Amino acid sequence: MSEESASRSMTRRTRDFTVLTGTTGIVLLLLVANGALGLLEAISALIVIASVALAYFAGSAVRVPPASTASRAEPAASGESVPGPDLLAGLPLPALEIGAGQKIIAFNGAADDLFELSSLPFARASAVIRSPVLLAAIDDALERRTDGPVGTSAELETGPDETWRAHVSRIPASANVLVLMEDLTPVKRAARARADFLANASHELRTPLTAISGFIETMRGPAKDDTAAWPRFLDIMAGESDRMSRLIADLLSLSRIESSEHVLPRGREDLTEIVSASLAALQPIAAESGVTLRIQDAPPGLPDITAHRDELIQVVENLVSNAVKYSKPGSEITLGYGASTSLAEARAAASQRWDASQRMTLLQTLARTSAPEPAVWLRVEDQGPGIEREHLPRLGERFYRADQSRGGKITGTGLGLAIVKHIMAHHRGGLAVETRLGQGSAFGVWLPAARDT
Repeated sequence: MSEESASRSMTRRTRDFTVLTGTTGIVLLLLVANGALGLLEAISALIVIASVALAYFAGSAVRVPPASTASRAEPAASGESVPGPDLLAGLPLPALEIGAGQKIIAFNGAADDLFELSSLPFARASAVIRSPVLLAAIDDALERRTDGPVGTSAELETGPDETWRAHVSRIPASANVLVLMEDLTPVKRAARARADFLANASHELRTPLTAISGFIETMRGPAKDDTAAWPRFLDIMAGESDRMSRLIADLLSLSRIESSEHVLPRGREDLTEIVSASLAALQPIAAESGVTLRIQDAPPGLPDITAHRDELIQVVENLVSNAVKYSKPGSEITLGYGASTSLAEARAAASQRWDASQRMTLLQTLARTSAPEPAVWLRVEDQGPGIEREHLPRLGERFYRADQSRGGKITGTGLGLAIVKHIMAHHRGGLAVETRLGQGSAFGVWLPAARDT
């Protein structure tokens, strides 16, 4: 702040101080004249109020020490700049400038959102920052007298799932300190997700490998001459081998989808043909489980979609095969699809059909334009046991299976819904679940229709 602006601020504050004390004195004199207040009490009250106002007036004054002014003028001549409100406002990260006594001199909007500084004028850093590590770093930077920038950084655990890194540096040619906050939460979450994925994948692969190795040892050792038991052992080994093959195939499919998720599909496809091809492949599986697949009549004039055909077939197959797994013999699975005038309407048609149901949107659609755009939707309903509400938010996570709420242990890799979720993200679509305990569940997907060129 320049001396001229500081002088103007002092003039305004002197006027405010004069008006405050003068008005208070007049009010007290009127009370004395009316007999509502004694003269001695009025004089005492005026002295107390004037003292408080004077203390605030002196304590909140903006001081510009001569040494600080000189140090700020020097960099300006050499083309350098010193952080201030205008410069901090241009930073995308939360930033604070802290001066002597840990007083917060300036901050930007991001820092205000993080620390709620607008409600705490003239605050000290210790009043808004609860990390002893960061406060110690600020004190250390303020106390150092070396020329040039002096910086350090510290990671802060600000919540059960929130991590920040604070960069504290001494401002060149100034006694102040710049604190820059960097949100590490997305990075930490990605690292945890990667570690969890590797741990789960290793566990899922180790289980069938252990079973196969165990039976091979048994056939070489104790059951070497018991050839009558070999067919049973071989059947179990074949099942575990198939399970491992499915897991590897799903992992490769998920990796391939993730690697191309940022590239929009370019093919123009007919959803009716995709549904028909998918159900033709799943009819034998449903018949073997004693489950009936029923498809609603195809709506007329269904628009094409911009999609990757094989990926959309995988979506239908995964949703229907999941429904078959959790359906009892003799039950029915219904597959319906159609067109809507907007993504919101398509979402409602795909996942908001039942009364008194529990619902959860697992993937929200990102609209391409602000105006409503045509969309298509698909819904797969089963008559299984339903899903308990506490499991809904985790559906779509890799390797997560809500077996306890859906009728006991179900075989599978736990990657089916994760693949569906990533495919719909690739197509800029959405995914949601609707369920009623004891009556069934429904999974719905929707995506924008192809644009006419």
